[in-house]
Amino acid sequence: MSVLYNLEPLKAIELFYDGEKNGVWNGDFIKNEKERGLTVPPMLREFLEKYAYLDINKGQVTFFHPDYIREFSLPIEGGKVHIMLIGKVNEMFLGIELGTKELDIAFGEVKDERIMWGPSNEITLAGMMRVMFVSTLFKCEDKFLYQGAEIDAVLKKHGAARSEIMPSSGSTQHTSINFDEENGAFLIAEYNKQGDEMTFLHVVPRKTREQRKAERFASVTLDELNSLFEGEFYTNSLHCDFAHALDIKLEIIKRLEQSGAEELELAKHYALAGRCLWALNRPDEAAEYYGRAGKLIEKSGDIEKLAAHYHSLGCFYADTKQWDKSDEMFGMELSLRLEHSLDNVYDIGMVYRTEAENIDNASGDPDRVIELCELALEQFRKDPRDSGCKYEIARVQQLRGKARRRKKELAKNAGQ
Repeated sequence: MSVLYNLEPLKAIELFYDGEKNGVWNGDFIKNEKERGLTVPPMLREFLEKYAYLDINKGQVTFFHPDYIREFSLPIEGGKVHIMLIGKVNEMFLGIELGTKELDIAFGEVKDERIMWGPSNEITLAGMMRVMFVSTLFKCEDKFLYQGAEIDAVLKKHGAARSEIMPSSGSTQHTSINFDEENGAFLIAEYNKQGDEMTFLHVVPRKTREQRKAERFASVTLDELNSLFEGEFYTNSLHCDFAHALDIKLEIIKRLEQSGAEELELAKHYALAGRCLWALNRPDEAAEYYGRAGKLIEKSGDIEKLAAHYHSLGCFYADTKQWDKSDEMFGMELSLRLEHSLDNVYDIGMVYRTEAENIDNASGDPDRVIELCELALEQFRKDPRDSGCKYEIARVQQLRGKARRRKKELAKNAGQ
């Protein structure tokens, strides 16, 4: 058996979340460095980049986004102390004393509309992260507490040597975080104030190594899974790892199906799984998930959602060169919009514009592209003051011009 001893908090958090991350975009740190000269300490930056939007940063202790971190100086006898405001602890503000070796923590309490700052009895930034982790870990349903003679027996069971476990420094809570890799259990040793006697041993089972492989997201809540997906699929859209996004989405779907979620909620997730499969060039599986979504949306009778679903399918089938199916889907969308929202000229125009763009991207019939562009322009021109319509008029005119040039080139090449 293998035990990892005396873990630093960032490593412990990584193990707890099985390597999953959802944090602040790197560009936000760069922006604040350039615009405000704000340099976030490496340990805090790593935490925010990896875990800012996960539950560990949503408890009693919360570290701020870099946009809200501030630096200031406080006069003290014989000089000044430089503080970086980094978050909150319950109703108190949380700061770190810049220039101290271990980044000592300072607490700020609001009194008479002013923040009064004071030291924290030698708690450091690493110590505060340790408190955050242990607090998160102790929220788990399965946890066991041992003391006295029980401790040695439990340590032996986990193959852990008491002599290897050392109390942490930098926190009034003298603890040591250890991890039994084989059994997937955290062993939290708690010491007395002097740090020379282990008074309690907390054991928090997670999953065995085999279980963690089979249940990749065992330590992640449903809310966190949704946050992870949004971070990968939307925030990181330009560089989305669709395979990772799909793994997250399938886990979400599994949990929602098990809990008996509402059908429209499930439909949304089925469609997003289909979109990931589409991007991964797995069209048959994508069509299956889109089909599941479609059945539930049709059953709901929600016209707007059904029209949007047909639009997505029209684009999907066009991208996979299934032109007859694509035409059918856009035709079904158009029928719904003409019947139920005739005044919504923007969405009607977008049906024609999207179909024209799909055909043009595939170097299809330029006459058909031109025809669809004319139909789109007819709709957009009905409401030229609308910013969306105004933008699309210019865009469709460019698309029509491109199709006309391509038509001339085709005719020229045919005559040679």
